[in-house]
Amino acid sequence: MLIKEFVKKILYGNRYSSETYIKYLKGLGVKIGERTVIFSPRETFIDEQYPWMVEIGNDVQITRGVIILTHSYDWSVVKKKYSRLYGASGNVVIKDNVFIGVNTVILKGVTIGENSIIGAGSVVAKDIPANSVAVGNPAKVIHKIDNSYLKKYSDRQEKEAIDLAVGYYNRYKKWPDNTIFYDYFWLWNDDKDYEKIPRYKYEMELLGNYEDCMKNLKLIRQNPRYASFDEFIEKCKSLV
Repeated sequence: MLIKEFVKKILYGNRYSSETYIKYLKGLGVKIGERTVIFSPRETFIDEQYPWMVEIGNDVQITRGVIILTHSYDWSVVKKKYSRLYGASGNVVIKDNVFIGVNTVILKGVTIGENSIIGAGSVVAKDIPANSVAVGNPAKVIHKIDNSYLKKYSDRQEKEAIDLAVGYYNRYKKWPDNTIFYDYFWLWNDDKDYEKIPRYKYEMELLGNYEDCMKNLKLIRQNPRYASFDEFIEKCKSLV
């Protein structure tokens, strides 16, 4: 395993991991905040022509295939037609706590406000205001990140957890244990120690608000939807 990882480091260089890629970009002059993650650095393109024009805040999640551009060469058409040389550049600013979906393209001159979600495959050509969900080509705001959006997320949790369990059973012909439900464990309240599940601990610590998450968790678990994980599985069995 150590040899395999060593070979990967040699092959991929600065793009070996999120940490190495971010360190490389910072060395060029890109401003990147704390706890920001680039999930697939080998499949992500962050414009290096004008690195000082890219500013990425804290707690930004950049998924596979994202492209961030600070310049373009569309002026080449104007140059050919009118024999005039123009430039085309602009800052890209991504504020704190932003999620950027798979294969999103962010064009020059764009600011994405804090607490925003950019859907997969979007082309962001204009500013996105804070607390927004934006999708499409060109990206347009379809929802605000507010209490109604939180309720929407909350309301779908039970169905998603059931689909996860039933899908597992249909594929493997056995019911899963609680270790795959690290995102949904709060739906039931029993004596199982979820902190022993590595992924649970990782996700609760993600984005640096572990203590606040634990406080909210205690409130939620006072009125769980199921008394135990076993009760939840029994409900799933009744649907097969």
